[in-house]
Amino acid sequence: MAKKKKATPKHPTWTKHFWWLVPLIAIIVYIPSFNADFTLDDVLIVEENSYVRSVDKLPEIWTSHYWAGKVDATDKGLYRPLTLTSYNLQYALSGMHPAAYHIVNILLHALVCLVLMWFIHLLFTDYTLTILSGILFAIHPIHTEAVSGIVGRAEIMAALFILLAMISHHQWIRSGKLKWLGLLMLTTTAAITSKEHGFLIPAIIGLQELYYFFSADKYNFKDPRKWTSYLVIIFLAVAWWGIRSSVTGPTASHEMWASVSTADRMATALRTTAEYLGMHILPLRLSADYWLQEVPIVGFTNGAVLLSIAILLGMLVSAFLVRRRWPIISWGVLFFFLMLLPVSNFLFAAGFLKAERILYIPSIGFIIVMAVLLIKLYEWPKGRLPAMILTSLLIIFFIGKTITRAADWKNNYTLSVATLKTSPFSPRFNNMMGLELKARKQGKEAMVYFEKAVQSNPNHVPALVNLGLAYKNADRNQEAADILEKALSLNPTTLATYVNLMSVYRALDDNPKNLKVAQKALARYPQSAPIVWNAANAYQLMGDMEKANALRAQAKAIDPNIGSN
Repeated sequence: MAKKKKATPKHPTWTKHFWWLVPLIAIIVYIPSFNADFTLDDVLIVEENSYVRSVDKLPEIWTSHYWAGKVDATDKGLYRPLTLTSYNLQYALSGMHPAAYHIVNILLHALVCLVLMWFIHLLFTDYTLTILSGILFAIHPIHTEAVSGIVGRAEIMAALFILLAMISHHQWIRSGKLKWLGLLMLTTTAAITSKEHGFLIPAIIGLQELYYFFSADKYNFKDPRKWTSYLVIIFLAVAWWGIRSSVTGPTASHEMWASVSTADRMATALRTTAEYLGMHILPLRLSADYWLQEVPIVGFTNGAVLLSIAILLGMLVSAFLVRRRWPIISWGVLFFFLMLLPVSNFLFAAGFLKAERILYIPSIGFIIVMAVLLIKLYEWPKGRLPAMILTSLLIIFFIGKTITRAADWKNNYTLSVATLKTSPFSPRFNNMMGLELKARKQGKEAMVYFEKAVQSNPNHVPALVNLGLAYKNADRNQEAADILEKALSLNPTTLATYVNLMSVYRALDDNPKNLKVAQKALARYPQSAPIVWNAANAYQLMGDMEKANALRAQAKAIDPNIGSN
């Protein structure tokens, strides 16, 4: 006899309002970001990116790497043309007003919350889980960096299209309507071109099928719709990988990984992964940057690493043991690890030691696990009251933390103040605070932060360049020259180093060295107006007026405003 299908549980009519209430809450908690400025990489990827400022650049966006709009970019390993296209089209509509970009990010986050609820409702058919997961995802403080930072749009868009791809696969399998197969193809392409996580969609769909296998009474391995889905998404992933490979170059890893062994990097990554889990449960200390004091490089003999391995293995074993009884938990745990793996620093070195923005997509899995466990506690007769109290406290804490954390991202100054409280030795943010103080005409105070950044990491090129310029402004020209020469030896691709070093050698009346730097700079950046203009000055000081005038004309052709100040 065929097994009777369970009736869908009825809920009070007022609960239907959660479908719009959860996205509304997702918007409200980010109100402090509505009037925020461009921060961190927002400046380079959006505000100063020539590829964003003209719709004529759209074809180049799709044939260039993510950082191509930065003339001295060293990280050529990312390909996110759809994300850049969204900035380009938004600039055409709203100009370079940061509020508009923040509003779009927040609305996209609200849309992700809605689509996540739709996905949970379809796949897991549990309305309570749908609501609770949606609320927790909407308000979780760990998402602040991805939502409040404009460049976090890559994470948000990828999450949106990955969820829609899973929904499309689900609907295609069950209905057989070609529109869902078409939507699967479209959303897979959109996810891949938003962020690299999109290439994991074949594995994500495989995990989804694994859930069907363990939750269904019968599983049809021979269903042609399943195999059609697989063939389509694998073909798209391979095709886009080929396109990506023809456009991208080497990926720049974080500066500290260069001197770390593979084994120590993997051990450190495992410890950090366990810390990510803790940050989901109790996100007390959030930071826009983490340095060695917060992410110590350790080996496999370290006690914290061994404990982390035990925790992570325990989760994986638990996911296996409950695969039939609670397949939702198994799915959530595996989804979390699958989405985190490429950005965990375990397989290869990424461009950070530890970062919160990368948790936006993996957190989908772990937040669903958290919601399931809260519901299980509620269903236990003696656990109803503790579950209600715990859920209420989490929601209140998450909302408060997200609102205050979003306020930290108002501008680079407020973000620097907040980050240096949690990561006081961060070279990046000591350098950032120095720049902010310099902009406020507090040169002496700025120099202190530049020096602290260099003390934390003597090879941090941005801080070296800014410290060199600070020394020049303080008439410490020889010290400035020495530190800028070091910056140039560490990274000969930073345009600002050449410009500042030429300026220092002019101040020292060392015309031969000035010309030598100018010639190196010209060879590397012949299309940079500041480089060409400064090179013209170098040739003039050496008495070659013909060359100097030719270079000035070249600089004016690149930028008619060069030299006008």
